[in-house]
Amino acid sequence: MIARYSALFLVLGLIGASVGVAPLVAAAVDLTPDQQQWVMPRTSDGHPDLQGNWSNATITPLGRPRGQGPVLTPDQVAEIEGRREEFIEVLSATSDPNREAPAVGGVRTGDFAFDAASGGTGGYNYVYIDGGDRVAIYNGESRSSLVTTPTDGRIPSLTPEARQRRSERGEFNRQFGAYDNPENRPLSDRCLMSFGSNAGPPMLPNYFYNNNYT
Repeated sequence: MIARYSALFLVLGLIGASVGVAPLVAAAVDLTPDQQQWVMPRTSDGHPDLQGNWSNATITPLGRPRGQGPVLTPDQVAEIEGRREEFIEVLSATSDPNREAPAVGGVRTGDFAFDAASGGTGGYNYVYIDGGDRVAIYNGESRSSLVTTPTDGRIPSLTPEARQRRSERGEFNRQFGAYDNPENRPLSDRCLMSFGSNAGPPMLPNYFYNNNYT
């Protein structure tokens, strides 16, 4: 059984100066009387208490598909989530012990979670994958992308200045061997930060696993 998680996004930063991501907390909105009675839990020092178990697993992509509006219709949501449920059901079924060997190079389906792990090489059984099974909902709307600014929902290309900085950084790093010094190793190797997009900031889903936080 694949656990279901609500897509709850704790965004701790921005992707560059020009990209916005739908935040966890909405701006001022009209509240019903019941909602107005809710009181923000706080820690002993007065700060908002965000302790708990969080998940940002979702099937909503970071960037919006071209030609898609910012909000999905109920029919679109039903279709997207329905395909995911069927996919999970197939991959969660008991394996046939008499099945033939897979094709050389593995089976490719076009689904990232499958192809990057159990499909391509057999590196992971799907029970270990937690890519989400629901679209992200923000302010009651089913979003077609996590990026909301620019308005097309797509991450802008790097500026010439950013490309130059990246090139200079690469040239600097090439002066050293990969294992000459611990400082040359990635932050994840040095246990300073996790790897992938969910390491943060911002903490974004990686559509694979390790999308849960405590």
